[in-house]
Amino acid sequence: MQIEYGYLSILLMENAGRRTAKRILHYYPQQQHFIIIAGSGNNGGDGLVIARHLYRHKKTLFILITRPPEKLSALPRIQYDMLQRLGIPVHVLSPDSLRLLSAFVERSPEKPLVIDALVGLGLEKALREREAALIELLKELRLPAVAVDLPSGLSGDTGQVLSEPLSCSYTFTFQVPKICHVVTPAARYCGKVEVLDIGIYPEVLDRIGATSFLIEGRQVQKLLPERPAEAHKGSFGHVLVVGGSEGKAGAPALATLAALRSGAGLATALIPGSCAPAFHRKVLSGMSLPYGDAHVKYLNEISALWATAHIEGKKALVIGPGLGANADTYGFLKAFLPQTQNLPTVLDADALNLLASYKDLAEVLPHTIILTPHPGEAARLLGTTTERIQAYRLESALHLAQKYQAIVILKGAYPIVASPKGENYFLPVAEPALATAGTGDVLAGMIGGFLAQGLSPLSAAIVSLYLHYRTARLARKKIAPPAFTAATLLRYMGIAYKKLAGE
Repeated sequence: MQIEYGYLSILLMENAGRRTAKRILHYYPQQQHFIIIAGSGNNGGDGLVIARHLYRHKKTLFILITRPPEKLSALPRIQYDMLQRLGIPVHVLSPDSLRLLSAFVERSPEKPLVIDALVGLGLEKALREREAALIELLKELRLPAVAVDLPSGLSGDTGQVLSEPLSCSYTFTFQVPKICHVVTPAARYCGKVEVLDIGIYPEVLDRIGATSFLIEGRQVQKLLPERPAEAHKGSFGHVLVVGGSEGKAGAPALATLAALRSGAGLATALIPGSCAPAFHRKVLSGMSLPYGDAHVKYLNEISALWATAHIEGKKALVIGPGLGANADTYGFLKAFLPQTQNLPTVLDADALNLLASYKDLAEVLPHTIILTPHPGEAARLLGTTTERIQAYRLESALHLAQKYQAIVILKGAYPIVASPKGENYFLPVAEPALATAGTGDVLAGMIGGFLAQGLSPLSAAIVSLYLHYRTARLARKKIAPPAFTAATLLRYMGIAYKKLAGE
């Protein structure tokens, strides 16, 4: 008998199927009619176990396997034989069985619930034509669906859509979530993902050596910097925010305030003179270093030489909010970055666009950097399209981390944190309230604030990202998403921080 992780595989399959059946009955207590589609591998075997347990609860079933019994792999064949001994009918995929399936749907007094156990985690290419046709038929019938491990047609390892799957209300997976559950576009099809314990000891999972992790509140809480009673403002570091241009004083203002709201003791904005009046109308607790008078629209090479003297005493840099992307600001970065080699630095917004446009800037980047691109910026940095970034989000984040030897936050729905070591951290949330100008500036400032307090770049990225989304979720309870602004985030950040620290 096959052994997996030190367990008999047949026992793991039984546990998986039994637990899944129990959860399906929990979520659909009144459901009587079910369609189970099962492939020839272990995912299909899980589906046949589910069918057996639903049968024990006197449910009406239509079971469809994609290959003849003699072509099933070993464990699904055992499950098939058990169904046969119980006298439970099982159909083999064919034109005739598809007609019978359609008739089953027509006769049912309710819409049958589809249990998708067709293909598991090992899918590397599009579904075969017959299997794809089955999925298309079920879509046309507009039936509700749940999935075992993942909706068939998704890549479990990358989050790509290899074939258009059923959109499932629930996905039941085992022991740990998988990449496809937390990375778009795949995650959009999974519905609510529920992780079921099938009895594998944690020590076994530890030996596997995982490089992919979920960002969870309990983990983030442990990373929060301490606030000793005897501390003073100098205890929590000084952030320098570099940015702003004519008409764009709001971006560095948001980042400066976010650095302070996330706990930095001091925050100063290096801005062109044209930004100074507007900046100080928005920021009372932060300081500024305006270069030149009101006629200076952008930071430039000369201002970089002047700014070098103001780096001393700073613990973190945030470069890019409202900076502008042109020859002047390129000259500024080219002259300024070599003076910042030992400061942890966040590159955001126009700093990323300049890095994409002027390749020589990569040669003068600080030793420790965090990049915070949205998909469009990531596309420019990698010389590809936004569509490709969105189709290969995990691959793109890891590529950026390797290319620039940086911690990377790929923003957007289901954001990803990637490290140059190949580690990736997932926050499986989509928050449309954040789709408004300035929220990225707030995130960049938050990261700078946590860096100044002594967190590592990876920890600062994880904590800031989680608190950013947590704040948006909290604010959304009071403010409708269309009315949401970046200032809303700042207003609710302290409340979200307090709730997180108290978890």
